[in-house]
Amino acid sequence: MSRSDAEKLTEWRSIGARRSEQTVELATKVLASGNVGDQATCKEWALREQLAIAALDMGRIKLASHTSKDQIETLHAKFPNSPRVRILDGLRLEADEDVERAKAVYEDLLKEDETNVTAHQRLISLSLPSSSAIPLLLSYLDTFYSDPAAWSVLADLYCEKGLYSQALTVLGHIAIISNWDDGVIRRSGEVAYTMGYFSLHIVSATANGRWLQGLPIGIKVLFASSGDAGRKGHQFKHKPDEDVVGNQTSERLGCTGDERLLAAKGKGIDVRRQMLGEMVSNR
Repeated sequence: MSRSDAEKLTEWRSIGARRSEQTVELATKVLASGNVGDQATCKEWALREQLAIAALDMGRIKLASHTSKDQIETLHAKFPNSPRVRILDGLRLEADEDVERAKAVYEDLLKEDETNVTAHQRLISLSLPSSSAIPLLLSYLDTFYSDPAAWSVLADLYCEKGLYSQALTVLGHIAIISNWDDGVIRRSGEVAYTMGYFSLHIVSATANGRWLQGLPIGIKVLFASSGDAGRKGHQFKHKPDEDVVGNQTSERLGCTGDERLLAAKGKGIDVRRQMLGEMVSNR
């Protein structure tokens, strides 16, 4: 056993690397050597926890029930009633496909401490892709607002249920948390387009060629809906100006039409539809 084996395992723990097969191989070797460092530093116990998770994560039940069981029992003996060790009990039940008992473990942990992140996440994971995960995600996000991955999953679930307004609201939260992520803006535009909110789709879809394919379709639908003059989603409320859309995009749209639309704002939606129809026919 080289010292680098223990160092690799420590590094993988610190960055959350999921190299389960390598972890089982190296951790077994390190524990067998007895060279795990001072127990007061908790290196041995962290290593045993890492080994247990890796063995279960591989889905090799025989290996998990043999190797990880020993590790979990050793950890229970050292840390009775530890929430972290009880999480391992839940993971072992998941590996054995005993989902209901695994859920019970996580639910008991949350009754004792509703801020147990791992218990929340495991319950959510076991409920996916069913919409029953929605209330679990909402409960989790009430406490851990700044988790963009959880918000993203919630947005996807709302879209699958056809709840596009809620999905758009959720994507707004992601935009606040991860304001550097332009993918959120594109997703918001796509959801808005699906809702029929074409003006927001235009403004949201910046610097991304995909939206140009859908824009003419959206314009044609808007032009055709002559009976929906009062429909909120069919009114252009925002100007896709040069700063947002860009010169090249405006040229591709054949569009000085945005100025024309703004100039016609007091003349009713029928006039705007006529202008949009001319824009489409001139493409």
